[in-house]
Amino acid sequence: MSSYDQDPYASRGRGWLKILLATLVIVLGGVTWFSWKLWKVTDQDLLAARAKLASVESDNKAGKAKLATAEAERDKLLTSNTELGDAKTRLVAAESRLGELEAEHAEYGSRMAEFREMSEKFKSLIDAGTLQITFRRGRAIVTLPAGVLFDSGSAELSPEGAKAVAEVARILRGVPRRRFIVAGHTDNVPAVKEYKSNWALSSARAVTVLEAMVRAGLAPSNLSATGFAEFDPVASNGSPAGRQKNRRIEVALEPYLTPPPK
Repeated sequence: MSSYDQDPYASRGRGWLKILLATLVIVLGGVTWFSWKLWKVTDQDLLAARAKLASVESDNKAGKAKLATAEAERDKLLTSNTELGDAKTRLVAAESRLGELEAEHAEYGSRMAEFREMSEKFKSLIDAGTLQITFRRGRAIVTLPAGVLFDSGSAELSPEGAKAVAEVARILRGVPRRRFIVAGHTDNVPAVKEYKSNWALSSARAVTVLEAMVRAGLAPSNLSATGFAEFDPVASNGSPAGRQKNRRIEVALEPYLTPPPK
């Protein structure tokens, strides 16, 4: 059979098949190319996204480090502020204490100046051994030995004692705006004669000296009297010399008192 005898429909079918196959190849090729292209784009985006994520994570890490540093600085600042507040409180307290010490120093200086002035005024009596000036318990004290003023066991002033008390009163009249405490002291030997105890003897001697000072011109409102018996010694009662020192009359200047803060 010749080629002319072949079925024309079969030839056309094979032609269409070739066209279909060619079309399919073209379509598959396009799909493959598109898929490759899409994968390429997606892979690049993924790499870019990963790079961006890494950058964000790095920035986040740096931000956390900066935050930690800022928090540490804040805590340090808070601590510094607290310490500064404490330092200011201590400074205020120190300044207040310094003011108190300056006031105490000024008051002490005033008392010592007064003490030196009194010592100078009593110099002749001190040199004669009639009395002593001491500074004890924050106040100036004029001490007269009982042997200069009284006979043993007596509360009556001797002539020499009366003269000594009058001279003391004359000098104390020149000390303005001060009150005086006349205190009697004994040794630990029990009292005799009409006095039942050393309390009674020391108190009676203090009153006697006070009355003599009033007669010498001191205002009664600036005087008071008290007796300590043997209970405020300035020496040991274990020896005659110590007991002699303890038998005394003291005229103490009342200390200046700083008024409490309002």
